[in-house]
Amino acid sequence: DLRPQVLGVMITFWILTWVIVGLRVYVRTCMIKSFGRDDVAMIVTLVLFTGYLSCQAAAVTHGIGRHRKDIPDEALPIGFAAWMFAEVFYTASASVLKVAVGLFLERITQNKTHVLFIRIMMAATMLIGTIYFFVALFQCTPISFYWDFSPNAKGHCISPMVLVVISYVASVLNGGADFFFGILPIFIVKDLNMRRNTKIVVAAILGFAAIGSLSTLVRLPYVKQLGTYKGEFLYTSTYIALWSTVEVGIGISAASLATLRPLVQKLF
Repeated sequence: DLRPQVLGVMITFWILTWVIVGLRVYVRTCMIKSFGRDDVAMIVTLVLFTGYLSCQAAAVTHGIGRHRKDIPDEALPIGFAAWMFAEVFYTASASVLKVAVGLFLERITQNKTHVLFIRIMMAATMLIGTIYFFVALFQCTPISFYWDFSPNAKGHCISPMVLVVISYVASVLNGGADFFFGILPIFIVKDLNMRRNTKIVVAAILGFAAIGSLSTLVRLPYVKQLGTYKGEFLYTSTYIALWSTVEVGIGISAASLATLRPLVQKLF
């Protein structure tokens, strides 16, 4: 039974992201009075991530993390529906997160080359994210056929391998974006008017987002489980859910921590 692991990770990042983003909003609105587009994008990301976690919670109570023989028949459709919508919310939150990070970095750099690469990366992740979003949502016709297990159900679904391929592409691109956004701050900070020690701390905090790329890479081997639709799917796909939560949760936390410097200076 893998439910305890899923719940533990889910609750941890549910609390952590809301606290850190809440502090970010406080700093930007009350302390420095500089609320920007990156903050709006991060709030949208948090809302989408919360939608993802809510669907994941429903999936946990209706089958994810358990073998098929341990799931009551009446719980199965809800478990599959919750999983599908969790996947949709994950795709949206991961894509908008890259925009939020990109807008933040764009805000602190004056280098036109940096801005160009940031915008290219944001556009690329949003493009593949949008494709992934619609494929995940409309992979079955009608949509409800995805979770309809009745023998008289009528409909059809695309090959699960289509979703696997798109998920691989999205994962590689998201991982690349995380790595890029994690390395770029080193080059941005060196041109800022700060003390050397301060530059090191700021670059380290900003670069913490690169850890999200490790979560994306760890998630990759489990993506193939998306091709095992139905059957033991709710059990075999558990680690995809776990690492998807870690990926977006770390990204939100790291990107928001980077904005809390005024609060830290005031307290310490």
